Amino acid sequence: MSTSLRVLVITQYFPPEPGGAQNRLGSFVDGLVARGHDVTVVCEQPNHPGGVFHPGFGRRLVVTERSERRTVHRLWVATSPRKTTTRRLLFYGTFAAGAAIAVALSRGQDVVFASSPPLPGALAAAAGAAIRGARFVLDVRDLWPAAAEALGELSDARVLRALERAERWLYGRSEAVTAATLPFCEHIDRVAGRGISVHLPNGALDELLALPERPVPRRVPFTLGYVGNLGLAQGLSIVLDAAELLRGSDVRFLLVGDGPLAAGLREERDSRGLEAVQLRPLVAVEQLGALLQSCHALLVPLSSHPLLADFIPSKLYDAMAVGRATIVAAGGETARLTTAAGAGIVVPPEDGEALAAAVRTLAQDPALTSALGQRGRSAAAAHARSRQIARLEQVLIEVSRRLPPVPA
Repeated sequence: MSTSLRVLVITQYFPPEPGGAQNRLGSFVDGLVARGHDVTVVCEQPNHPGGVFHPGFGRRLVVTERSERRTVHRLWVATSPRKTTTRRLLFYGTFAAGAAIAVALSRGQDVVFASSPPLPGALAAAAGAAIRGARFVLDVRDLWPAAAEALGELSDARVLRALERAERWLYGRSEAVTAATLPFCEHIDRVAGRGISVHLPNGALDELLALPERPVPRRVPFTLGYVGNLGLAQGLSIVLDAAELLRGSDVRFLLVGDGPLAAGLREERDSRGLEAVQLRPLVAVEQLGALLQSCHALLVPLSSHPLLADFIPSKLYDAMAVGRATIVAAGGETARLTTAAGAGIVVPPEDGEALAAAVRTLAQDPALTSALGQRGRSAAAAHARSRQIARLEQVLIEVSRRLPPVPA
């Protein structure tokens, strides 16, 4: 498309922080810049996942980075390793305040594009866009505050009800809402009372799709890998239960990541004497492909909470992209996509016995393991992140061409 846009992106999480949210927004920004658009990003100074500022950050209110067609303003936030409700609200609130100021001070932007969750930053962006009469598009990666309530991150009933009202207002102020799954789209349209959603899945990273095919390793032990957040939503105690059942076999579980449950997993691993479970820190994105392909198969788990049935972790797309069989310990949309692609074995979430059985199946059948990985890789191309970037560009251009909204 020949139209060149000026896009203001408001997202609390952004690279170099690791994680699915950061990868999604980072890819979108990179893709828009590569397509000739000018992008300004407002995000937090990196502190995820440990709640501690990365080296070089946390000393100034704003750190600005500029390159051709891209400007990134990184804001100070009240971060903390302790994740109480009060501290979370301060964390989200300080970013929201900074985001509101950034939108108020911005000039000449064609579209404001904000990411949720968390909700406060997106609310600030929408309010600022409404006051300025700017066009506003919302990106929904997870349903919030429903996800926060399900995972125990927010428990105050009054706060939750207020955030639900804010969610409805936010959809009402949006000219379009991009969402990561079809159930999210249905929820958004129902709450908004109109059809404003656009399905924009996470998709497979193009860098992983471009990797040369590598056969499944022949060496033992059979390695089931997991790379990502070690948090409440992942239900990773299933790994320890499966390792207990497979004690003494040629099977290794490799967990690569960090998060609020990392210390607890290590302590339980050690107390149960599960030497086959290894935990390592996250690796740089550039090393991700080699790490994933070094495993025989990859685990994609979710908690059994019903709300999470609507989610599809981005790690499923990445596992498919590198040609590795998946064991999906989840239901709903994640299970549906895996089954449709023929890319792995689906077991119930948080069921260690079922996971152990699936690992035995793959470890004893290299041909099946290879076939599942090949089917996943074949299907992954249709889910390339570049396809989603092209769709996002189309949405932003369509919104930019509409008459500007009336200021609130």
